Amino acid sequence: MNLSTSLISEPALKNSRIISYDLARILSGMFSSMVLVFSVPAVVLNIINIIIFVNTKIDSITVCFISLSLSDLSGMLLLTKTSIANIMRVFDVPWGKNLSSYLFLFTFGIGLSVDTSSATTTYIALQRGLCVALPFLTRHLFNRNRSLIICVSLFLFILACSTPRATSFSLKNIPDPADNTSTILIIKYFETWGPFDSFYTIFVKTVLVCVEFCVMIVCASLISYGMQSSMKLKHNSSTQAHPTGDKTAGKHGKEFSGEEQSQKKKEAKESLVMKQSLVVVLIHVIFTTPRMLASLYVVFESRYRVGAQYQNLYFVTFASISVTDSINAFANFFVYVRFNTKFRSYFMAKIYGRMFNLKS
Repeated sequence: MNLSTSLISEPALKNSRIISYDLARILSGMFSSMVLVFSVPAVVLNIINIIIFVNTKIDSITVCFISLSLSDLSGMLLLTKTSIANIMRVFDVPWGKNLSSYLFLFTFGIGLSVDTSSATTTYIALQRGLCVALPFLTRHLFNRNRSLIICVSLFLFILACSTPRATSFSLKNIPDPADNTSTILIIKYFETWGPFDSFYTIFVKTVLVCVEFCVMIVCASLISYGMQSSMKLKHNSSTQAHPTGDKTAGKHGKEFSGEEQSQKKKEAKESLVMKQSLVVVLIHVIFTTPRMLASLYVVFESRYRVGAQYQNLYFVTFASISVTDSINAFANFFVYVRFNTKFRSYFMAKIYGRMFNLKS
């Protein structure tokens, strides 16, 4: 198969005119350090998320949160490695001349994790939004097995869309121009790289991202509206249900009260699930907006990509976007603790309690 001569190399980066090569290296190193502040604890927190959700009652929404935590965990592991390698590259470690090529390889796994996380969050928003808009029709639509099938299918779909691009290049050792006694690792693209890269950029990173973004916004609005309507309905019912001096309850008063309390507990639980899902979706929308805008700019500006005139700006931009990705993966744990009583109880009893006892 023919090979193109496209190459990601240090000299090529120096040709960008918007941001100088030296400034790009400094900014990339700074953003990589900021990523580590959130990505390292995010790895630990997402492991905790998975452990707790697996050990609690697994229903439809729990399957989604497990899938989301797995995507965030894999993404943060790769992002941590990438950030460490980028910092080493910035400081010109003696053995780091091939780090640029390795960093490029890491981007495929990170992209797969980020795309899967977005797809899963979209499904969470869609599921909760439909439950609010069409409660009777969707009462039995979403269950554990269906959600598991959908989450796995989403991952396989993203993987299928990403794999052709991720296999359209080869690694090759060539003599180091600066030192004829050693070799350097370069990336050489196949002729199929161009079409596959365009498909990935336009379809996965632009069309799918925009569709997901719109679905999340619409569904988040539906969830918010449904919660407000439910609160108003409860308030009106509480003021009209039991007029003062009503003596018709008779001997069935306690039984009615018990049924009423059971219904209230069920509604309160559902309300917490809605709030939890809404906050997770809103956090995702806020912290993925920069990535969506940057992906759109790649489509409309041909110079803003790897190997083009603005590639220094491209690398710096996506290094900063990695910070928001790490914050997004870091924040979900605190949402679960705040809104999920089972999650909070398990964490306090099984994990936090044991850690406290060990320290004591």
